[in-house]
Amino acid sequence: MTEKPKVGLIALGCEKNRIDAEIMLAALENDGCEICPDENECDVIIVHTCAFIDKAKEESIENILSAAEQKKTGKCKKLIVTGCLAERYRSEIFESIPEVDAVLGSKSFDKITEAVKSVKGKKYEHYRSLDKTPPSGQRVLSSPDYSVYLKIAEGCSNHCSYCVIPMLRGEFMPRKFADVVSEAEALAANGAVEINLIAQDTTAYPDLCRLVRRIAQIETVKWIRILYFRPEEITDEMIELFATEKKLVKYMDIPLQHASEHVLKLMNRPMSDGELKALVANLRAKIPGVSLRTTFITGFPHETEEDFEILCNFVKEARFNNLGVFTYSREEGTKAGRMHGQIDEETKQRRADIVMDIQNTLLESINGDFTGKTFEVLCEGYDEEKELYTGRAYFQAPDIDGRVYFSSDDPAAEGKFYNVRLDVYDSYDFYGKAVI
Repeated sequence: MTEKPKVGLIALGCEKNRIDAEIMLAALENDGCEICPDENECDVIIVHTCAFIDKAKEESIENILSAAEQKKTGKCKKLIVTGCLAERYRSEIFESIPEVDAVLGSKSFDKITEAVKSVKGKKYEHYRSLDKTPPSGQRVLSSPDYSVYLKIAEGCSNHCSYCVIPMLRGEFMPRKFADVVSEAEALAANGAVEINLIAQDTTAYPDLCRLVRRIAQIETVKWIRILYFRPEEITDEMIELFATEKKLVKYMDIPLQHASEHVLKLMNRPMSDGELKALVANLRAKIPGVSLRTTFITGFPHETEEDFEILCNFVKEARFNNLGVFTYSREEGTKAGRMHGQIDEETKQRRADIVMDIQNTLLESINGDFTGKTFEVLCEGYDEEKELYTGRAYFQAPDIDGRVYFSSDDPAAEGKFYNVRLDVYDSYDFYGKAVI
């Protein structure tokens, strides 16, 4: 290996995982490594994995195997596996894929430079106890510097019966208030105008409202977005903050997972469909213009046709601006994975398709609330194929929602805000024109 190794990193999974990868990239650069985007030219390949559901595990394994082939046939001399898959399947990775040279658990990514420098031919591994504070540090941003994610906590203590997060990331552990503010200020100084606060359970963060107010004091920050609300943790103070703080965009991503009280209890989630309906109505009444996003799981063990009908009726009544559906993934080590009453894959998928069909039918009237109106749009560049500028309005979170495509008589700059009249829509995307 050369004195200045070329290192490539494949980051998989959620935005929280991406931030860990960005910290690793900064550590590698600071240690003198050259970050290499071309796997064919890398001396070291790092696969930063996800293991949340079966599809995520499959994607992680496929990428590890692909990198293993690079090690056999290309320039790669060392293969390192990090993240949640490494945490979940410790010894199995070395046993199953002997090309892997080093494995780092989900809270050991600060050991990446040691793993890169480890002795050739000797396996290196490091696992930090999940009750320890996760590493933090400088980041090499993989997202545009004007729209960034800011992780405010690690882990989760809710223990939903289907979820492996506590096994992969540990119990909920908030970052220090001052550290979060300091990072927000640094990101803003680097050009961030949109800061997206994330955690596995963001609403469990102590003094979340105070944190939002403090970040709102940063003059150059224009949008603050909170992602992932637990419905039972949405307080009156939080609702009031949404109604009054102009920099806090009126967008709430609330993964509800189901609407039937029977299924929710099996999931170890405390609210009933009646309480969820009341919550949605309260949010809409007290936060004018609020955009609501959610996700549901179909085919959970013991989900009956009656349960599913309750879910479908709830979707029709709640009229979510954005909605996603996952089929239940049976995960080893979880309470739900040990349950009787598992449902076949065909039924899971059929139910998921029905929910999405309902949502797509509702879109015409839901999107009609935006059509013909003018909104501030954060420009994210120019789409050569459509020959239009592209960006997002407040009701569109990065990476997961639709986009706004717009024309402009004057050149539009990436990372700047423009008033755009939304003329037409196509599913979740809108088309319009910048106006003075």
